[in-house]
Amino acid sequence: MSGRLQLIEQKLLAIDGAGFQNLCDTYLTMRENEYSSLNRTGSQLGKLKTIIGTPDSFMRISGNKLAYIEYTTQATSIVTKIKDDIDKCLDESKTGVELSKINKIIVCFNSRLKVSEETSLQTYASEKEINIELIGIDTIALDILSKYYSLARDFLEMSLDTGQILPFETFISEYNNRANQLSTPLDNLFFHRQKELESIQSILTSNNLLILSGVAGVGKTKIGIQAINVFKEKNPSYISYVIAKKDVDIYEDLKIQLKEDKNYILLIDDANRQLPNLSQIFGFFKSKKKGNLKLVITVRNYALSDIYNLCHDFNYETIDIPKFSDEEIIEILESDSFKIKNSKYQKKIVQIADGNARLAIMGARLALEKQIEFLLGDVGDLFESYFKSYAIDFDLFSNKDLLNSLALVSFFFTIDRENRSFINKILLDFNLDYYKFNEAIEQLHQKELVEIQYNHIRISEQVMATYFFYIVFIRDGLLSFETLLFNYFETHKYNIKDSIIPANNSFGYEKVLSKINPVIDKYIGVNKGDHSKLLEFLDVFWFYKPDATLAYFLNKINLIDEPKNPRYSAFYERNDFVHNRELTIDYLSRFFRNFSDSFIPSIELGFEYVRKKPEHLPEFVRRIRETLLFDEPDENYAYKRQSTFINLLKVKIEEGFYHYSVAFIELAKTFLKHSFHITHGGRKNSITIYDYPITDSEEIREIRKNIWETLFYCFKESRSEVVKVINEYKPEYRNRNPKIIDFDLTLLVPFISEYFSPKSFKETFVVNELINSLNREKGITNLSYQKLKPKFDTLEYRNFRRIDWNRLRDKDEYDYTDWRKYEELKTENLKEHFTFSSNENFNSFFDSIENVLKVSEVSNSQIENSIDIIISENFINNNEVGFDLLEQYLDKNYNIRTLYKTLFTINNTSKKWSLSLWKLLKKWNNEYSNHWKIDSLVRLPNEHIDEYYYNEALDTIQGINKPSYIYLDQLSKFNVIDEDFLKKVINIIFLKIENESIRITYSDYPFTDNLNIFKEDYDLLKKSYFQQFELGKSGLSFDYQKTGFKNIYSKYPKFLFDFFSHFYTKYDVHGDIKGLEISFIWDNSKDYSNIEEIIDLLIGKELYFGFVEHSVSALFHNLKSDEQKQNAYIFIKDFITKNAFESKSIQIIFDTIRECMVEKYEELFHNFLSVNSGLDFFKNIDWIGNAGVQSGEVIWGELYAKKWTNLLENVDRFHDKLAIIPIKDYIKSKIQEQYRSAESERMRKFIMPNRF
Repeated sequence: MSGRLQLIEQKLLAIDGAGFQNLCDTYLTMRENEYSSLNRTGSQLGKLKTIIGTPDSFMRISGNKLAYIEYTTQATSIVTKIKDDIDKCLDESKTGVELSKINKIIVCFNSRLKVSEETSLQTYASEKEINIELIGIDTIALDILSKYYSLARDFLEMSLDTGQILPFETFISEYNNRANQLSTPLDNLFFHRQKELESIQSILTSNNLLILSGVAGVGKTKIGIQAINVFKEKNPSYISYVIAKKDVDIYEDLKIQLKEDKNYILLIDDANRQLPNLSQIFGFFKSKKKGNLKLVITVRNYALSDIYNLCHDFNYETIDIPKFSDEEIIEILESDSFKIKNSKYQKKIVQIADGNARLAIMGARLALEKQIEFLLGDVGDLFESYFKSYAIDFDLFSNKDLLNSLALVSFFFTIDRENRSFINKILLDFNLDYYKFNEAIEQLHQKELVEIQYNHIRISEQVMATYFFYIVFIRDGLLSFETLLFNYFETHKYNIKDSIIPANNSFGYEKVLSKINPVIDKYIGVNKGDHSKLLEFLDVFWFYKPDATLAYFLNKINLIDEPKNPRYSAFYERNDFVHNRELTIDYLSRFFRNFSDSFIPSIELGFEYVRKKPEHLPEFVRRIRETLLFDEPDENYAYKRQSTFINLLKVKIEEGFYHYSVAFIELAKTFLKHSFHITHGGRKNSITIYDYPITDSEEIREIRKNIWETLFYCFKESRSEVVKVINEYKPEYRNRNPKIIDFDLTLLVPFISEYFSPKSFKETFVVNELINSLNREKGITNLSYQKLKPKFDTLEYRNFRRIDWNRLRDKDEYDYTDWRKYEELKTENLKEHFTFSSNENFNSFFDSIENVLKVSEVSNSQIENSIDIIISENFINNNEVGFDLLEQYLDKNYNIRTLYKTLFTINNTSKKWSLSLWKLLKKWNNEYSNHWKIDSLVRLPNEHIDEYYYNEALDTIQGINKPSYIYLDQLSKFNVIDEDFLKKVINIIFLKIENESIRITYSDYPFTDNLNIFKEDYDLLKKSYFQQFELGKSGLSFDYQKTGFKNIYSKYPKFLFDFFSHFYTKYDVHGDIKGLEISFIWDNSKDYSNIEEIIDLLIGKELYFGFVEHSVSALFHNLKSDEQKQNAYIFIKDFITKNAFESKSIQIIFDTIRECMVEKYEELFHNFLSVNSGLDFFKNIDWIGNAGVQSGEVIWGELYAKKWTNLLENVDRFHDKLAIIPIKDYIKSKIQEQYRSAESERMRKFIMPNRF
């Protein structure tokens, strides 16, 4: 100890003025716990030099007091020097500060004072009325030795400890400098992880031990540093350090650095690599008494169990730090640190990084350095630099044993070390030594290039697997790719696929193909007679062997018989072929995504296949749409794929191949769009969705010219289909390009003018729709389309517009802002043009209806509104003409809804006309005539009600044979004939539903407003309600607020029992419990025996698996008032006491408490224990329930262990400590059981990570 003190003194004596000033400034900031600021006025910024000034430094110490600081390394006349410094500090002309504002002067010097000298200086200061603190060499040297070891290392070039406990700044500096120039600094800007940061802050507030887990490169260390810095801002009494791996014992450093009375928060980085030290830290963690100590540990996922084994005696929390999402990586790239906005660069870096922020940042730096070369070239240099940062202190790239072993693990991803026969086979196949392999694995594990857990070896990162597979098996050929392919393709096909494709994407098609092509040829040659093997092989290597793939399917297609009377259709439904892909089309369509020598042959081969197999043409069209949409990469190549495809189809159609034209006409609808909705599958099953708008270019114009000309060519043979295509050439929710529209119109307008006929309503409609849509377009300059208007503005079309009820389109014609105004204007227009004096003019009306129906799919018409107005207004104008119009309208049997206005108008004209209407409807032979009759009865005036209509109404209800809805309240008017009318109607409906299974629904009026309808017939009341409740489940409209239920229950309490007996005594995983709002049953304190009977009934009859809520919980959901909650609580407490030894009852009631009355759980649980604390019974109950749906990285065993731990804490609070000893022991065993289960989960995830 004395030797080190002397060495410190020698170093202090030898230090220069600037160095001494830097040391003392740091020393004072470490010493003054509550200083708020330090200003080093006597030091040059960024330089190790002093400048003249007074004072040398100043700081605000405790209480915001001002302290001046002077430094001197003067060896002689030290007293005089210090007095001069005091005088200068007190000279207001030099400092500009009043003496009253100076609290004290601190003088630091690297020499000693005698007692007389020290006394002299104190007296001098006292006379000047200023406090002085003299800090000489002895004080500084002893404090460095006992407290501030880092000062010795940072300023005196000597070390008093092992350097494992580092201030954050030192750790970050060492981290940033320990690797090559592509390493990723810890002091980069911090991005994302806000959710994790908030969780960390919450945990650190209440817990002293936190574990941050995650794979390599996700930023565990960085978020640990950030979180601790945030924590310190709110808790300034804490001192932070990082424990860095130095491979020496740390306990002495802990005793030296960490003082008992201070608060510390330590970041233990890569804890799994310093387990011996972690044990020592935990020992210190236990022993620290006065100050508080918090630990934040970072660890790789695979090594979590090692950490858990060491900290099982402590309360700890674990947070998993996931990989960065693609969006988060892009945000990092776009930040001010890199400013990479180009999507092409972003996409490549995202693909390379695979969620690894460290690799993304290295990729960003390389991209900024190499620019376009980065995009076009491979990324071998990036990977090599990245993995060399792992291998700073060992020779990886020249050690073949290490490389070969790493490549094998890269390919298999996980290898079972206990499967000796498999390992021996691998090593024998590749001529590797068993002992060298294992020695290499151990060395790779030490460097964290592979992970070893549960006797399995696993590669640390997928990007690592890609790189080392490529350099060993492909680039350098250290291991034979031929051996790998011939020995392992059949058993490890997806391993080969998952190795080859990433290598191809990362290092280039040609680089990979040039190395493996001879081996692929050899494999095809050996297996050409085995079609099954060959097809499996081509599934992986088709992009390397396109000719072989196409030849295989050409031979297959040639063997198909010629079709007999083929019918070609390209139509398919939205979800057709989404999941099931026809094999031949699947293989051939893979070639459509890239323009190559195989592009045209694959398309022609596909068309030949569907020519022989017409049933597959729709799927073929769908695959073309999926693979040939216009996209950003196509723009870079002048849309070569699309132009070649269209030209090919144009030639084939002109040569007379009909199936080409069928496909083309359907595809033209897509290819003529201005914007394309693109969906790309991304990494890890992610999906990227965006809209790609085409631009006006010569290439686009040429493609569209060929599309239009080919469509025009098809017009003669496929007139109606081409008209449909042109009809779809209209605005959509995506914007169109006005310049492209201008160009299209130069081709389209002349064609329409010459070939479309105004005699065809469909074609007239299409032209007018096109004109209307173009009128709404902004920016177009080609107005030639307006010349089409006179030719196609036919009377037939004008009548169509008049009768068609379309608010959106009619805005062009009617000036309105309120829909009521539209109805008023539309009604006047209809009256003006469709009021008839006789039936001779009806034809124009019916022709207009039929025209609307022809185009109803595209017109969004509500034509019944217009028809209703026309017929009712004609009836008002002339009863006979209007009624005749209705009669002829009904004879047409249009599939149009009931005309309510017309029924109301006629019924309310006179009793005579009401009767005529009724007779007309009775004789009308239409499947919906009964609906019209019911609606007519609803609108029948009260004064017309008589015995005739009464009997007709009952007959009509009895005649319902289709799903119907009845407004019962509107039929109550028939009670004047028979007060039991509605009861009879309800009974008829009940029987028809019961016996004929017809869906007849009605309003909840009888139950919510008029229970007297049922005349004390509880059986009809109950069964009718049950029927309507069941029918109303899907729509949630019947008795939505349960007012009817409450009314019935109030009058007939037994209804509650009957209801549950009817609906909830059979297990239904989809049963709706939460939606049953019946909390009113707890409104008053009363006899709840009926509820107890219901619970007994439900428990006895319903199967219960615990996956979803038991129907008992429906009785306790959404308790609203305090009275309801208290009454339910008293009931449950009594129920538990009565049934404390009935396991099924206790299981269900506690599941219900946990779901509906969780705030009372502990109280009721203790009530149960006071009655029954028997262990055997306790074991029969699932006290913790299921964990439900969880998101993110979940270890279920841990989750259940925590639930059991919470239960243990609950049991601990029970008053009878002796009674619960066996229960506590049992719960502890369950906790351990779940932790073992958690470990098994981790093992499965480690061995097969892609399955989770």
